Amino acid sequence: MEAIARRSLFALLFSSTEDELREILASMATDLSEGNISGFLNNVDKNLTARDEFRQQLVGMVQAADHNSSIQIQTASGTAEKQVAKVDWYLDFRSKGDSMIFHQQREVLMIEFTKRGRRWMITALEPRAFFTQPAKR
Repeated sequence: MEAIARRSLFALLFSSTEDELREILASMATDLSEGNISGFLNNVDKNLTARDEFRQQLVGMVQAADHNSSIQIQTASGTAEKQVAKVDWYLDFRSKGDSMIFHQQREVLMIEFTKRGRRWMITALEPRAFFTQPAKR
C-alpha cells in the first residue's frame, strides 16, 4: 500500500511538473507570436550560453515578419530539479501587415529546464537556429 501511495505521489508531482513546463512553453509561443522578446526570454536563464546573440537573433526574426507559433511537448523526463523536454515547435511566417503565410517550419527542440527556487528556467535549448528568419521567396 505504501509503494502505491509513493507511486501516486510521484505521478502527481510529475504531471504537475509537466503542466508547469507546458505553461512556460505556451507562454513563450504566445510571446513570440506577439513579438514580445522580453516575455519570450523571461524563463530563459540569464547564464545561457550566447543568450545575447540568441536575443538578437529573435529580434531580427520578429522585426522581419509576423509569426504564429505553437508547441506540443512530446516527452519530458528528469528529476524534481532538472527536466529535459522534447518539444515539437511550429512556426509560420507572414509578411508584416499581410495574412499570407510565406514560410512554415516545424522541428523537435530539446529544451532543458532547471528548477531555480520555485521557478523552472530554461538552461539549454537546441537547435537555436530554428528561430531564424527564412529568406522570402
